[in-house]
Amino acid sequence: MTWLLTAADFRRSVVWPIFAGGRIRAGIRVQEAHQEAALARYEQTVLAALEETENALVAYGNEHARQQRLAEAVEASQVALTLSRELYLRGLADFLTVLDNERSVYAAEDQRVQSERTLVMSLIALYKALGGGWEPAQALP
Repeated sequence: MTWLLTAADFRRSVVWPIFAGGRIRAGIRVQEAHQEAALARYEQTVLAALEETENALVAYGNEHARQQRLAEAVEASQVALTLSRELYLRGLADFLTVLDNERSVYAAEDQRVQSERTLVMSLIALYKALGGGWEPAQALP
């Protein structure tokens, strides 16, 4: 069997978009615009993720420093309470001073506990901002 194509067969089987150049260029420009929009969305997403991570790191660092200061305040309040009790037992101070120092210790301890809660929440936010889902490293035998 022999396959011979005539000029008429060739014209029917091949379509050349010679006069559709404007349509093709417009289609290319539309696809380029879609690509640029996708790139802009990607850049915006990356920048938002970086901002979220930075905010979480700053919040964690600030709260960690605050917690250390509050721990020092609790310690100082406990020293003041011990001294006021000693002064009360020796008759050099009234009991109201002891009660006031106890209140100060409890208030400082309460602030320290609230700071611990905030520190844990900041750590969770940092973990989330960095992607979360990490597994602890397994020790090799």
